[in-house]
Amino acid sequence: MMEFVCGPYRLEVDVEATRAWYDRYGDATGGCDCAYCRNYAAAVGTLPPEVETFLEPLGLSLHRPGDIGEYGPRLGGRWYQPVWHIAGRLLETGEGELPIAPGVSAGFAAEMGPFLRDFPEPCFQCWISMTLPWVLEELAEEDPGDRDGEAKTLDRRTEP
Repeated sequence: MMEFVCGPYRLEVDVEATRAWYDRYGDATGGCDCAYCRNYAAAVGTLPPEVETFLEPLGLSLHRPGDIGEYGPRLGGRWYQPVWHIAGRLLETGEGELPIAPGVSAGFAAEMGPFLRDFPEPCFQCWISMTLPWVLEELAEEDPGDRDGEAKTLDRRTEP
């Protein structure tokens, strides 16, 4: 286990166990073919390098989140909040969001689902909030009846 301090958060991380799970199961869409996940996979490379630099020491990659939440239009793009599970323990929690690059913030939490199958325990979660451009030729599908604030997400609890 390695210890990390990220702003007000203190983490104990099993980097190799985390990386091994994502090497086996993770990719940007997890097999989801929806336009939102495909756009995430295509646009995530537009983020500043500081974002990947923040994730990599923890055994994580922008291209392999455990779950992707898409929350609709924001600041001329789409608001995404990918989540990763991390093998280890959240030793100290912080208040609010941790800025990691212009327009990109992160945080850590325990007991935040969905929980990934076969993930090593104990574990906690890392999330990043970002706005990505819409880069696909097809337009985002906006369902007028879908105004309840629910995110469109990829659920890996039962899928390989």
